[in-house]
Amino acid sequence: MPVHVTVQRALEVSCARHSGRVAIRCGDSAMTYRQLDERASQLANGLIALGLSRGDRVAVMLPNCEDYIVLAFACAKAVLCMVPVNYRYTGAEVGIQLRDSGAKAFLYDAAFKGQLEECGHLPQLVRICRGDSKSAICLEALVNSTEPGLRKVEARESDAFYLGYTSGTTGKPKGAVVTQRNRALAYHYWALEFGIGPNDVALHCGPFHHTAPFTFVLTQLFMGGTVVILDAFDAEAALEAIGTHCVTWAFTVPFMLDRLLEARRARGDKDKVRTLRMLISGASSLPTRTKKMVLTEFPNVSLHEFYGATEAGVITNLRPDYQWGKVRSVGQPVADICIEVRDDAGQPCDAGQTGHIWLNGPTLFEGYYGDPGKTHEVKQGEWCTLGDVGWLDHEGFLYLVDRSKDIIKSGGVNVYPIEIEEAILQVEEVKECAVVGISDERWGESVQAFLVVEGSADDIERRVRAACEGKLADYKRPKKYHFIDNLPRNANGKVLKRSLRDRG
Repeated sequence: MPVHVTVQRALEVSCARHSGRVAIRCGDSAMTYRQLDERASQLANGLIALGLSRGDRVAVMLPNCEDYIVLAFACAKAVLCMVPVNYRYTGAEVGIQLRDSGAKAFLYDAAFKGQLEECGHLPQLVRICRGDSKSAICLEALVNSTEPGLRKVEARESDAFYLGYTSGTTGKPKGAVVTQRNRALAYHYWALEFGIGPNDVALHCGPFHHTAPFTFVLTQLFMGGTVVILDAFDAEAALEAIGTHCVTWAFTVPFMLDRLLEARRARGDKDKVRTLRMLISGASSLPTRTKKMVLTEFPNVSLHEFYGATEAGVITNLRPDYQWGKVRSVGQPVADICIEVRDDAGQPCDAGQTGHIWLNGPTLFEGYYGDPGKTHEVKQGEWCTLGDVGWLDHEGFLYLVDRSKDIIKSGGVNVYPIEIEEAILQVEEVKECAVVGISDERWGESVQAFLVVEGSADDIERRVRAACEGKLADYKRPKKYHFIDNLPRNANGKVLKRSLRDRG
């Protein structure tokens, strides 16, 4: 009988190998692999008893907690498809995703009951509540109603494991279908790429409804070891957790790294991170200024910066040895991923030539759920593009220029915001910035910058203008500067540039 490459099998093997070890620490509680496996089996049995069967979608809207992981294991066991829902959504937005995904069941926290009530009529949806609720099935009651022994449903490699909705920074979210094989291969590739093993302790505090934070949780659990969960990111709490639990690595996004550096300077307690050996940065480009501070202030910590997406997982990684020598690169492709940069005619570009990034590999998604038109737009046979623009150097290192939808077209010339943001961030008083194109009758779009600063706006604007004049051609320099308190971000730290365009 052939061995199938599935999430289901990989999790079974991990739980059997590490049964007595702590899998999850959350708050004051700890759960071993055996306890995780048993609770997941009980929940899988409960979902099957409710009438769910192979391929049915199970939506989840929980804060970061053990039961988020339990549900993922249960879905793998029962061959159901997990659909994470952003808990920051309005009721209307939750309703849109529940309908679009065709979810048959919805596990939610009692704190989010109001959003569910605002979703509208969903007669086929089985409601399961974590916490007190009179209008839904109680999660604890459902779990306790079944035995730990699993009603075995054999997973196929082609079965959908995860319906990941894109973060929607450029428009309406789309549900990317990833299979049991997609993710089983991906988690092992990433463990190999980042050196994640059974003796590691990983800190995770990004919201699990985004792909990257939860992806790295499951990667660690595939390999054994322990994941330490915070329900939300807080720099002080993260530093405390690193020290208390002897954390060895963490996944972060750039703004988290900025906050961690600030908190560590304020505390002056370097011993809190003595066990930390690795930081992984992703979700958005890591500003050079932040990277230099991390490498300087954490000299014994290996820094990785990856480029990835819900539709493909980790695509490239800039390894620690190249952090100083390949500034602004996001690295080389990870195992079994192929990259081509193509021009507008679809022909491969030469090294150093900017074009559209195309991908090929076994971790790519199957398509957008219920939307063959959108799928056709981004997939050509085995190749896929995610709307990003960049170039490859002679050694195969990828450099992101920008998302095609964020490129500014001013006076018939393409302007790349990342280049301008890098120049602006050289001014120390600028804490954050984002550059967008605003509709303009004369130029088509005008370059405008939104800044979060410390100090006098007038003085800082003069310094920023001077910095841009020294580094950028005149057509690239912002025509207008907006000073705001905070950049709008989604829960995973990405700047919502469409929101800034609306303000302009």
